[in-house]
Amino acid sequence: MRNYLILIYLLVFFNGHTQTTTNNFTFDGINREYICYVPSSYDPLNPVPLVISLHGLGDNMNNFSGIGMNYVADTANFIVVTPEAIIDGLLGSTAWNSGASYLGFTLNANVDDLGFINALIDTISTNYSIDQSRVYACGFSMGGFMAQRLACELNNRVAAIASVAGTIGGALTCTPNKAVSVCHFHGTSDATINYTGNQYGTDAEETVNFWVSNNNCNPSNVVTTSLPNSNPNDGYTVDHSIYSGCDDNTEVEFYKVNGADHVWLGPSNDIFYTTEIWEFFRKHQNSGSAAISSINPISDIIIYPNPSKEFATLEINSNSNENIQIHLFEIKGKVLKSFKKEINQGINKITLNLQGLNSGSYLLSIQTNKIKKHIRLQIK
Repeated sequence: MRNYLILIYLLVFFNGHTQTTTNNFTFDGINREYICYVPSSYDPLNPVPLVISLHGLGDNMNNFSGIGMNYVADTANFIVVTPEAIIDGLLGSTAWNSGASYLGFTLNANVDDLGFINALIDTISTNYSIDQSRVYACGFSMGGFMAQRLACELNNRVAAIASVAGTIGGALTCTPNKAVSVCHFHGTSDATINYTGNQYGTDAEETVNFWVSNNNCNPSNVVTTSLPNSNPNDGYTVDHSIYSGCDDNTEVEFYKVNGADHVWLGPSNDIFYTTEIWEFFRKHQNSGSAAISSINPISDIIIYPNPSKEFATLEINSNSNENIQIHLFEIKGKVLKSFKKEINQGINKITLNLQGLNSGSYLLSIQTNKIKKHIRLQIK
């Protein structure tokens, strides 16, 4: 009887709470579409962050949903919205009015994408409980250009942005009225949006320097490190720079990816852009809100890769030393693995050995004497 009740609970957990919906509304006389992902951990009594994910030129919302932001949302408890750009009549493919231009020509110049994203935030905030101090935007290529435009012109709503291979558009006059936290990723061998000699906007380092200056960062506080070359076969190395001492507790981060072309790097590379973007976002919020350090001691939990195969990393951000219990359940409720672990203040990384487990859905439970958190884990 007990196992039967556990099975019912797990089936409800997996199928009843996580939601992926395709939605639309009319804005400025145009039907606009978006995908909304709500994690199983969402509780309307507790406002959650919102991450807006912006696809590149010619891409679509369904394809860009594959960057894995929903898996991070499952463990970190935020809502992901992936909108779709309008097809440009001349080019015949989707394009954001991002400010990116070529020889003075801007795609979809008459489309109010800035207003659309502002209305999208309002729409999601009407339907879900959103922490208005923690609205973020990320994007790739033209989506990155659009994220940069949001930092320039919609920073009253967007607390921080992350841009992959998308800089400040050449048609854009960027005059922010405040400091904005910005994280930029760029490959030195990018042949589409050149690291230097960018035909559509500012160069990569020029973009970073703009935000460093805008945020009034202390030039002596920059720290640059080389990330571990965990996969030497991919041909990339990563230099990571953090600019701190900026106004309003903002930061600027820059990931210079040596040898990388126009690509979104994943778990098999030295760096997984998706998880790094959330690591950046979760540190920042618009002024006037509680500090990030006030969160529950282990409310920030990420497991990656997810789906996993033989091993996964459980990353727990704790504000104090904690004793935790970890249980891995199969779908029928049987406990497969169970162990205790002492974690310290700060970032803790725990390797989970998944060898011998069949493909399918599992439930990971992390528990202290105060809280219990469930994470859905997919094994492939």
